[in-house]
Amino acid sequence: MYNIDIYFRYIFIAVFSCCILQSCTIVNPKEMTPTYVHIDSFSFKRDSSVSLSLSNSHQINSVWVYYNDNPIGVYDLPATFPVNATGSGKISVYPGVPVSGLNSFLARYPFYAADTFTLTAQPGTIVAHKPVTHYFSNTRIYPQTSINFDFNITSFTRSDGTVDMGVTNDSTQVFEGLGSAIISLKAPKDTLSESYCTIDFSIPANTAAYIELNYKNTAPFYLGLRSNLSGGIVYKRYLSGIYPSDHWQKFYLAVKDFVAQYTGDTYTLFIKADLPAGQESGTVLLDNIQLVYFD
Repeated sequence: MYNIDIYFRYIFIAVFSCCILQSCTIVNPKEMTPTYVHIDSFSFKRDSSVSLSLSNSHQINSVWVYYNDNPIGVYDLPATFPVNATGSGKISVYPGVPVSGLNSFLARYPFYAADTFTLTAQPGTIVAHKPVTHYFSNTRIYPQTSINFDFNITSFTRSDGTVDMGVTNDSTQVFEGLGSAIISLKAPKDTLSESYCTIDFSIPANTAAYIELNYKNTAPFYLGLRSNLSGGIVYKRYLSGIYPSDHWQKFYLAVKDFVAQYTGDTYTLFIKADLPAGQESGTVLLDNIQLVYFD
């Protein structure tokens, strides 16, 4: 009798457990098939309300993407990314750039406007889009014309005992316009160049501010700032080094943190090129140097 009771207990537990498991079975809802968006690159247009002196060159190599103002992700260009959408919605694409030359530090560039468009869901298909951006209308530069070296004037002077910065009108060495700045280094004597801008400029505090420039170089160079106070107190610091590049690129130097730490009445831009040991010669080509900030 005892064994029969135990037997029925096991049967009851097994049947009860089976019922519980059946009642708790979770059925996964059908997963949504995304629509894919492909972006190859950004194009740039001029805003008629922005200073004509601002260069339209850019180096947008990443995008911040939002769907109906909800973040989707950050992607290196070119990119193909999924969007879980039904019906129609708004895609916002914000341009991203390497800050101070650091590809590991990409950021939405505050002076470039986002591109927005309406996406109609087409699950499983790829929708190609070509985003367009421009400077915001309240973007300003100092001085009022950028240093573009078109008229054989450098606006830079060398520090004592170093190689001078010149201007070239050779079309094979000019980025755009009529001229570019050139620094030519040659061993064993002329291996160092340090030049500073003859135009001191103000940088607004507590707001985004960048120094932009185009460059092509076979020797590394460095960008620095000096803060100037009326009492004669100055502080100078090199902020970023730039490796050689065999093609023209755009550089974005963030200067807001320097201004916050070393307040000055005005600031001076320094450019230094140094020929590496064992390298016989090298050049640095520069164009469109401009400080951009918000009004």
